[in-house]
Amino acid sequence: MNRIITFLMTAILLQACAAVDDSKKSISLDQTLYYYESAMRWADFESANRLRRYAGDPAPTTDPAKLKRIKVTGYEVLSTVPSDDESEVYITVNISYYDADNLRVRSLTDKQVWQYDAKHNSWYISTPLPVFK
Repeated sequence: MNRIITFLMTAILLQACAAVDDSKKSISLDQTLYYYESAMRWADFESANRLRRYAGDPAPTTDPAKLKRIKVTGYEVLSTVPSDDESEVYITVNISYYDADNLRVRSLTDKQVWQYDAKHNSWYISTPLPVFK
Protein backbone atom coordinates (compact mmCIF):
# COMPACT_ATOMS: atom_id res chain seq x y z
CA MET A 1 0.00 0.00 0.00
CA ASN A 2 2.83 2.41 0.89
CA ARG A 3 4.52 1.70 -2.44
CA ILE A 4 1.33 2.53 -4.30
CA ILE A 5 0.92 5.77 -2.38
CA THR A 6 4.57 6.67 -2.97
CA PHE A 7 4.22 5.90 -6.68
CA LEU A 8 1.06 8.00 -6.95
CA MET A 9 2.62 10.90 -5.06
CA THR A 10 5.68 10.79 -7.32
CA ALA A 11 3.47 10.74 -10.41
CA ILE A 12 1.46 13.72 -9.14
CA LEU A 13 4.60 15.68 -8.33
CA LEU A 14 6.13 14.93 -11.73
CA GLN A 15 2.96 16.00 -13.49
CA ALA A 16 2.78 19.19 -11.40
CA CYS A 17 6.35 20.06 -12.27
CA ALA A 18 5.72 19.76 -16.01
CA ALA A 19 4.97 23.49 -16.07
CA VAL A 20 8.50 24.21 -14.89
CA ASP A 21 10.63 24.20 -18.06
CA ASP A 22 14.03 24.32 -16.47
CA SER A 23 14.94 20.68 -15.80
CA LYS A 24 17.40 21.51 -13.01
CA LYS A 25 14.75 23.53 -11.24
CA SER A 26 12.20 20.76 -11.73
CA ILE A 27 14.53 18.04 -10.45
CA SER A 28 15.48 20.17 -7.47
CA LEU A 29 11.80 20.78 -6.66
CA ASP A 30 10.95 17.08 -6.91
CA GLN A 31 13.79 16.14 -4.58
CA THR A 32 12.92 18.85 -2.07
CA LEU A 33 9.21 18.00 -2.00
CA TYR A 34 10.00 14.30 -1.58
CA TYR A 35 12.33 15.09 1.33
CA TYR A 36 9.73 17.35 2.96
CA GLU A 37 6.93 14.82 2.52
CA SER A 38 9.10 12.05 3.96
CA ALA A 39 10.03 14.19 6.94
CA MET A 40 6.37 15.02 7.57
CA ARG A 41 5.23 11.39 7.18
CA TRP A 42 7.82 10.25 9.73
CA ALA A 43 6.91 13.19 12.00
CA ASP A 44 10.49 14.45 11.71
CA PHE A 45 9.44 18.07 12.05
CA GLU A 46 12.96 19.25 12.82
CA SER A 47 14.12 18.06 9.38
CA ALA A 48 11.04 19.51 7.69
CA ASN A 49 11.67 22.82 9.42
CA ARG A 50 15.21 22.93 8.02
CA LEU A 51 13.71 23.46 4.55
CA ARG A 52 12.01 26.61 5.75
CA ARG A 53 13.35 30.12 5.28
CA TYR A 54 11.97 32.61 7.67
CA ALA A 55 12.30 36.27 8.51
CA GLY A 56 12.64 35.74 12.25
CA ASP A 57 12.64 32.82 14.64
CA PRO A 58 13.62 29.44 13.11
CA ALA A 59 11.63 27.53 15.74
CA PRO A 60 8.56 25.55 14.67
CA THR A 61 5.25 27.36 15.17
CA THR A 62 3.91 24.48 17.27
CA ASP A 63 5.24 23.64 20.71
CA PRO A 64 8.16 21.16 20.26
CA ALA A 65 6.85 19.01 23.14
CA LYS A 66 3.52 18.65 21.34
CA LEU A 67 5.23 17.88 18.03
CA LYS A 68 6.90 14.86 19.66
CA ARG A 69 3.43 13.40 20.30
CA ILE A 70 2.14 13.94 16.73
CA LYS A 71 2.04 10.93 14.39
CA VAL A 72 1.24 11.58 10.74
CA THR A 73 -0.98 8.95 9.11
CA GLY A 74 -1.48 10.54 5.71
CA TYR A 75 -0.06 13.22 3.44
CA GLU A 76 -2.01 13.91 0.26
CA VAL A 77 -1.17 16.61 -2.27
CA LEU A 78 -4.44 18.22 -3.35
CA SER A 79 -3.13 20.83 -5.77
CA THR A 80 0.11 22.23 -7.15
CA VAL A 81 0.14 25.58 -8.94
CA PRO A 82 3.32 27.30 -10.18
CA SER A 83 3.48 31.09 -10.35
CA ASP A 84 3.60 32.78 -13.75
CA ASP A 85 7.36 33.30 -13.53
CA GLU A 86 7.86 29.79 -12.07
CA SER A 87 9.81 31.12 -9.10
CA GLU A 88 7.12 29.98 -6.66
CA VAL A 89 4.92 26.94 -6.35
CA TYR A 90 1.72 26.92 -4.30
CA ILE A 91 0.88 23.51 -2.91
CA THR A 92 -2.19 22.49 -0.94
CA VAL A 93 -1.82 19.32 1.14
CA ASN A 94 -4.18 17.36 3.35
CA ILE A 95 -2.41 15.92 6.40
CA SER A 96 -4.04 13.26 8.60
CA TYR A 97 -2.52 12.80 12.04
CA TYR A 98 -3.14 11.93 15.65
CA ASP A 99 -1.78 13.08 18.98
CA ALA A 100 -0.36 10.09 20.89
CA ASP A 101 -2.00 11.45 24.07
CA ASN A 102 -5.58 11.16 22.82
CA LEU A 103 -5.36 8.87 19.75
CA ARG A 104 -8.05 10.81 17.89
CA VAL A 105 -7.37 11.09 14.16
CA ARG A 106 -7.63 14.60 12.79
CA SER A 107 -6.80 16.23 9.49
CA LEU A 108 -5.74 19.65 8.38
CA THR A 109 -5.20 21.48 5.12
CA ASP A 110 -1.72 22.91 4.76
CA LYS A 111 -1.24 25.68 2.17
CA GLN A 112 2.45 25.79 1.32
CA VAL A 113 4.44 28.35 -0.62
CA TRP A 114 7.69 27.07 -2.10
CA GLN A 115 10.18 29.59 -3.47
CA TYR A 116 13.15 29.03 -5.74
CA ASP A 117 16.62 30.33 -4.86
CA ALA A 118 18.41 30.62 -8.21
CA LYS A 119 21.75 31.40 -6.57
CA HIS A 120 21.78 28.04 -4.77
CA ASN A 121 19.59 26.13 -7.25
CA SER A 122 17.33 25.07 -4.40
CA TRP A 123 13.77 25.36 -3.20
CA TYR A 124 12.60 26.32 0.27
CA ILE A 125 9.26 26.62 1.98
CA SER A 126 8.35 30.09 3.18
CA THR A 127 5.28 29.10 5.17
CA PRO A 128 5.50 27.75 8.73
CA LEU A 129 4.96 24.17 9.77
CA PRO A 130 1.26 23.36 10.07
CA VAL A 131 -0.43 23.85 13.42
CA PHE A 132 -1.49 20.50 14.83
CA LYS A 133 -4.42 21.04 17.21
